[in-house]
Amino acid sequence: MSVLQSLPQIIAAIGGLGTAAFGMVDASKCFWGGANRIGFRRITVIVIELTQGAPSTGLTRRKILDNLRSNWYNGTDLASQKSIAKSLIKQGLNPSNAHALARTAGLDPALLQSVATKISGGIVLAPVETDAYSRLDFTLTVLIDEAYQDADQRYTNGTRMLAMFFAILVAFVGGWCVQGGRFHDYLNSREQWIAVLVGLLATPLAPIAKDLSSALASAVNAMQLVRK
Repeated sequence: MSVLQSLPQIIAAIGGLGTAAFGMVDASKCFWGGANRIGFRRITVIVIELTQGAPSTGLTRRKILDNLRSNWYNGTDLASQKSIAKSLIKQGLNPSNAHALARTAGLDPALLQSVATKISGGIVLAPVETDAYSRLDFTLTVLIDEAYQDADQRYTNGTRMLAMFFAILVAFVGGWCVQGGRFHDYLNSREQWIAVLVGLLATPLAPIAKDLSSALASAVNAMQLVRK
């Protein structure tokens, strides 16, 4: 069988390695969060900034972060995660942390403290206070959206890089097994670099390997028929 004829099988095999590598990334989530930890640091930073002076009891910063971490690790819809984060931060607003939150959100500290005091006491807000509370809601939406989008991008890129690492590692070991010689002879050999190349191609090819191999197989068959 020529190299051209075997190309669809080669692509399918490389794609299968990529799929297995992504499976290893998913398996890592069983160990202290694994790949789930990628990106959440960005969310933690913005939540800490927005919960300065949070109460020591009730809805504390730790409880907010634990809730958001659970949603992030469980893969809750991103829009829902943003909404939950904003609701928890707003729910934690009280007279003791109003000044700190106002400084972070760029609002009038005295006005936001008045808002927090009235909300805590169940008092109806004045129009100017309602406007301040609405601006707080808008500011939180912007800040949380930016943090979650950034975190999601970091997670996507990070898991791809991790999958590529696993694919290269498995391909490297596989090449050594096929080579069948001593490890020292395998290092810097032609087979080693072929294995590394296969590992590098595995994760980009994984999502399209099946369609690409089928298309190539059809193209090869078509050309053979045309030549006949």
